[in-house]
Amino acid sequence: MKKTYLIGLLVISAALGFTLWAFSNSLSPFVDIRTARQTTGSCQVRGLIVKDTNHAARYDASTRSFRFWIVDKNKDLCEVVYHGAKPDAFDAAKGLSASGSMTRAADGTEFFNSDSLSVQCPSKYDDAKADYGKKPAGSAPKLGGQI
Repeated sequence: MKKTYLIGLLVISAALGFTLWAFSNSLSPFVDIRTARQTTGSCQVRGLIVKDTNHAARYDASTRSFRFWIVDKNKDLCEVVYHGAKPDAFDAAKGLSASGSMTRAADGTEFFNSDSLSVQCPSKYDDAKADYGKKPAGSAPKLGGQI
């Protein structure tokens, strides 16, 4: 093999290796809420949006954030604080995924501090597959409204 081909192959391999290494550091794993509470770094959580009077979605003008609650497949409940405007499809959506990390406020409350949201388009998902928001017979009492 020619020396120039070998050097070119070595340079391409090094560039590919660096790209894969840099990309792998930016990935955030999908975890449940319980695991997110134990994780110190960035992660992604999925859940169904809780839409009841006790957990109403609201915009907090003092912190310029959108606050709402989600419940995951294990029935764990978590407040999400998204630093941005409410997504257009939020009201029609059943679920979403949020990227960020768990944060503990000065008063001791814990919330998921999100820097990006991916709202599930309700027309693209089968309601039968999103059954983890429904409580099985004999489970804990409802949160005060429909989940």
